[in-house]
Amino acid sequence: MKTKTKTMSNQSERQSSASGSGIAPPTVARRYWLQLLFSILLGSIVGLAACTHPTSNTKVLRDALDRAQQTDVGAIEMAPESPSATEIVPNITPSLAPATHDQSEMVLGSETFIASGIVRSSSRDTVDNEGIILNFQAADIQEVVKAILGDILGENYIIEQGVSGTVTTETSGGLNKSDLLPILEMLLRQSQAALIKDGTVYRIVPIATAIKGTISPTTANQQRDPSYGMQIVTLRYIAVNELQKIIEPILNDGALIYADERRNLLILGGTPGEQRHYLETIAIFDVDWMKGMSIGLFRLDFVEPEQLVKELEQSLGGESGKLLDGLVRLVAFERLSSLLVVSPSRAALTEVKTWIDRLDVPSDTSDPRLYVLRLQNSKAADVAAILNDVFSGGDATPFRDRQIDLAPGLRPTTVASEPSTTAAEPSARTSIASSGIVFRSSENIRIIPDETNNSLVILATPREYEIIRAAVLKLDVVPLQVLIEATILEVTLSDSLEFGVEWFFKNGLAGDKQGQGLLDLGAAGIGTLAPAFSYAIIDSADQVRAAINALATESEVKILSSPSLMVLDNQSATITVGDEIPIPTRSSISNIDSNAPIVNEIAYRNTGVTLQVTPRVNAGGLVIMEVDQEVSDAVATTSSDINAPTIQQRRITTTVAVQSGDTVVLGGLIRDSATQSASGVPYLRNIPILGKLFGQTNDTTRRTELIVLITPRAVSNGAEARNITREYSKKMKNFDPPKRRELHY
Repeated sequence: MKTKTKTMSNQSERQSSASGSGIAPPTVARRYWLQLLFSILLGSIVGLAACTHPTSNTKVLRDALDRAQQTDVGAIEMAPESPSATEIVPNITPSLAPATHDQSEMVLGSETFIASGIVRSSSRDTVDNEGIILNFQAADIQEVVKAILGDILGENYIIEQGVSGTVTTETSGGLNKSDLLPILEMLLRQSQAALIKDGTVYRIVPIATAIKGTISPTTANQQRDPSYGMQIVTLRYIAVNELQKIIEPILNDGALIYADERRNLLILGGTPGEQRHYLETIAIFDVDWMKGMSIGLFRLDFVEPEQLVKELEQSLGGESGKLLDGLVRLVAFERLSSLLVVSPSRAALTEVKTWIDRLDVPSDTSDPRLYVLRLQNSKAADVAAILNDVFSGGDATPFRDRQIDLAPGLRPTTVASEPSTTAAEPSARTSIASSGIVFRSSENIRIIPDETNNSLVILATPREYEIIRAAVLKLDVVPLQVLIEATILEVTLSDSLEFGVEWFFKNGLAGDKQGQGLLDLGAAGIGTLAPAFSYAIIDSADQVRAAINALATESEVKILSSPSLMVLDNQSATITVGDEIPIPTRSSISNIDSNAPIVNEIAYRNTGVTLQVTPRVNAGGLVIMEVDQEVSDAVATTSSDINAPTIQQRRITTTVAVQSGDTVVLGGLIRDSATQSASGVPYLRNIPILGKLFGQTNDTTRRTELIVLITPRAVSNGAEARNITREYSKKMKNFDPPKRRELHY
């Protein structure tokens, strides 16, 4: 059935066209609604960023806001959203910032707050029988229903009471049956009626009663009937009350909308075409807007977070303080001493960090604050002692009870600060230079070591703390280590060595070995002042080994000890190899009881080889060593009747300087020992005069010299320490663990 009428609608003029390609170009009214949606989007961002504060360069942020407001909605490109739109950039340091925040973090967002690439579906099915023309002029709505549902589509229908009105429509052809139901729903909407499918029957009811008791809601995954219905939409990222504000202005009059805030659900009612448009609008706004936001957490060193927020508002917020509301949000965290900045603009967040770095600086007028500074390498007590001596004259806790050794004849004195003459000036003045900064410290500075956590507890103003922290960074450095390789030799002097090792080298090497003497002291040597002691420095350990080999060819060389030890720079290390000899120090006996035993008090004396070295390394690799070397032996006492051993010792105490890797040789300690021994026939050798015929007496004289070779090697990092360990592992094959296949159980 084809009916052709031509009238004008008494409500509004609508044009409907369909083609096989999909949606028609947007009309003026549609462009108006899109612009309205974009304005609502900006309003929602302002709501999400409530209590915001402007914290960026005024010109940059004003330009960003102007660009956002001047954006042409029609020119928005619906491109697919990039999955890698968010990047984490920690510790971004602007080039103009005078200070940096090492513990700050910045997450730059994608600046994308609406979904793109939404595919708009078409309701047109490609079928035959095209060419249906509908033309109604002021036709009764019930007649239109009869013509479309009954005559053309052949469907069963019921028209309930209350459905009335007249409609006007005109088509130029090209319609098929699938286009008729959407057109009928549009015409029914003009008459405040709705088309509902109930089984195999279509019901035309007033729109006011269409929902109640007649429609079951569906979800996005369920197939919907081509009639008026309800749709349940689950929101993922946006709050349902916020989306309700956005979508309400575009709903038709009488449309159903219900927001379930607890489940974050939205229930919408309308025709299939209306629901399709609603879902497309929801898909645009229900996106992960936090991924688009740029967030920065800035730890403050000198300024309170609330104070910094006020300063940023005053300096960048204009006269009203709200020039850039909605673009930047500031949250002060007093517990973390940090400032959280949230902004939809990357450029705004970067500019905020620039201004935070510029404003978070020490102030002379700030009140004292409590800081905890953790040390990594040095002892807290040592660093605190130095700082207290500088800032408090050495009288701060816990160093008041320190005992100071004074030279004989000197008396201790007290250094105290002068009392203040005015209330405006501090009572103590100490000027120090640190990185070119000179400041005056007050008596309120307190530096207390926490030895348990190896930290410093500091009470000072922010500016004073900055100077203290700079000093601590200079003091808390990784200490150098020094590997001390020592060899203690005892050379028996005989033949060409009877005048000592030094004379031997001065007069050339023995045998076929020719070369310059390595232990040449010169006229100004210590040997001229103390003939029993001499020392010299040679070039390398290889020459030392050659010298020892030369000595071995001429005489007897005995290695008493060859220790190696690692010691920290400016710390003492001691190696002792020997025995503890008991020596009676006092004897007592009771005067009352004659049978009481004799009571002896015994002290123990270390004997053997003892080496104590304290190295100091300078920046050029020169090692200054304080050396205390002792070789001692316990022998029987022949000079008295005391029943105690005699300790024979040879000791070197000196301070020398040598480059790292070179060897210093200490020598010249010569000892003479004479031994008398008698042997012969027992009893007969004791006969006066004739006893000499049955025995003999031998007098033996032994002359030895002690030589100490010390080679320091400065170790500045872990790699050099590992190289030294590998060297010793190669020297000691047993040090290497056996391979797995060589293990036996």
